[in-house]
Amino acid sequence: MAKKIVCIVTGRSLTIADSYFKKKVDKAGSEENLHKSYICKEAKKLLRLGNSVKKVREILDITDFNSAVDDEIIYELVFGNKNKKLNIVTDFTSLTSITHNQTDPEVKTFINKLLSK
Repeated sequence: MAKKIVCIVTGRSLTIADSYFKKKVDKAGSEENLHKSYICKEAKKLLRLGNSVKKVREILDITDFNSAVDDEIIYELVFGNKNKKLNIVTDFTSLTSITHNQTDPEVKTFINKLLSK
């Protein structure tokens, strides 16, 4: 039997299979915690971009759902997972073929003329 969970930001309901529901309940700790903390993908993505709950509802055109949500709970749910990190690799080795360490002979002559004066 399929189960329904409702997003606390948008009010949109999601129907999911029992096995996936059990997995979500295990992650949340209890069925009650899952219902209190579920945020749909669209809303979570917009919240991660720094939008407020009110702005997310405007962007997603949610007009019939005005449930109050605590900002601290939203922050915890959206940014609370410390295991996920944004990996930024800075590799400048590819730039060596683009940049030049030498000056054109004409520019070198011009600079030497300026320095000799």
